[in-house]
Amino acid sequence: MSSEKKEKKEKKDAPKERKSKKDGASKEGLMFKATKNITGKVATSGFGKAVIKKVLDEETNKLMTALKKLIEQQNGKKKASEVQNNIIKIMLKAQFQIEKKNIKNEDFIPADKPLRRAFRHLCKLNEPEYYSSRSDEEKKTEFQKVEASLKKVGAIVATHISPYLTDKNKQKIEDTINYLTNPEFMRKIWEDPKAAENRQKLCSVMKVYNAPTIHLDQVEQAKESESTTTTTS
Repeated sequence: MSSEKKEKKEKKDAPKERKSKKDGASKEGLMFKATKNITGKVATSGFGKAVIKKVLDEETNKLMTALKKLIEQQNGKKKASEVQNNIIKIMLKAQFQIEKKNIKNEDFIPADKPLRRAFRHLCKLNEPEYYSSRSDEEKKTEFQKVEASLKKVGAIVATHISPYLTDKNKQKIEDTINYLTNPEFMRKIWEDPKAAENRQKLCSVMKVYNAPTIHLDQVEQAKESESTTTTTS
């Protein structure tokens, strides 16, 4: 066989490389599906929880840990894990849409005020003297105020991420919000002596969140003002 015929035969026998005009789109679609899949399962895996610890800040992790233990004391480990996983999934799905530029961090700013208000009420109710001085009706009213504030937070979050969720995940958000904002559920936690330690941990994080934010430019301005005062005196 001549070298020319041999070369033609080798080319004919060689496996053909499959080409597609949609290669780029397929890869992008695959990555999109993979990321969505990770977002859906990350909260329930050991690897996922390790990733979450890196993504969420220290204070948020402390809040989630304390909240999980409080739910565990009231409704058992299964319910506590379910609620924690749902919260984490909501946060990750929101972050995923932010990275896809479908929504912005600024979209969630309106949730800050009602969240601070709810935290403030709960921390006040955690003061033994204050709580014991309230009548049964006043306590009921206080927890209803917390419920209203937290439901505002939930509504704002749901408004922005719901268009990118399945009906199943929308229902999970609604169920989680209703569970956590239930006044009777909160009152049980606030009146359970066994929950005191974790309740205190929860409130410690809430107080950190509610603490005034001092920006670096404010610090610099204060230093400059102090320096000017010292020079002129």
